[in-house]
Amino acid sequence: MASPVPDIVIRPSVPGAGLPALSPQRRKSPWRTWLAVGAGLVVLLVGAAYVYRASIQGWLPPEWRTALKIDTQRAAGRAHLYIDLAASRIDFVDGRYVVTGEVTNGGSAAGSTQTLKLTFRAGEQVVGQRIVPLVEGPIPPGGRTRFSLPLDDPPAGTTNIVPTID
Repeated sequence: MASPVPDIVIRPSVPGAGLPALSPQRRKSPWRTWLAVGAGLVVLLVGAAYVYRASIQGWLPPEWRTALKIDTQRAAGRAHLYIDLAASRIDFVDGRYVVTGEVTNGGSAAGSTQTLKLTFRAGEQVVGQRIVPLVEGPIPPGGRTRFSLPLDDPPAGTTNIVPTID
């Protein structure tokens, strides 16, 4: 007689059959990547603006400087010396130019001048520049002091001299 057929059949296992089923990975949305790139660019731009702030301030229109209070921040606690061009004049005396004017302190601290920069012009064209020692001061905040400076041998063709404090 034949042996009875068992109800359970044991078969050899197939490799990988005991592992859980693998589901495909979810697609990651790129918003985190874009957010990280955007934050990196903002940090980079702020750093560049900080490093080049002096040259950027020169490009700003006067209305923006007032709105951002750049000029007041710069003048706080410092002297701000400039030449009052309305009170300045250039005379031709005995074959020499004589520059006279007033140095004004618009800052909140006393200050002194060291040099005077003269720009020689023929119309709108610059024909030369010269830096001349001019030691005046200390000039108190809101104060003024007069200066007079004779010049020898201005560049040929000079029709105007523009003085500034360097």
